Amino acid sequence: GATLSPGAGAPAASAPDTSARAGTSAPGGPSGSVAMPSSADPEASTLRDFAIRNGPEQLPLPADLMISYTVDNPNNVTLVIDVSQGSQTYRFLRDRLPGAGFTITADRQQSLTFSGHGWSGAYTVSQDLAGLTLRRP
Repeated sequence: GATLSPGAGAPAASAPDTSARAGTSAPGGPSGSVAMPSSADPEASTLRDFAIRNGPEQLPLPADLMISYTVDNPNNVTLVIDVSQGSQTYRFLRDRLPGAGFTITADRQQSLTFSGHGWSGAYTVSQDLAGLTLRRP
């Protein structure tokens, strides 16, 4: 269940924001909640654009990312991402992380580990799940 972080005044785990970016979709289908043109180079957003207060401000994320669940703690940020966006988010991170000051330390089978700006991170995609975890070492 959700727990309170000491001094944070906010739940450590929260339900998704169902406003502008989060949406529901049929299994395997795209969400109709955000009208984004199809592009090989989608616009980038940051954690703050998704109302996530912790994590590196420089981390690029696809602007149309659909986040199913978040953990937003000072030393740990986790995003569970709609699996229909898993592969495209992997490609986006692979392309954008180095230019944003992050070093990719491993890249295999649609999984990445990386570090930068005082954080270490991991992103992985499976058939059923896509997730990003950031930790402050």
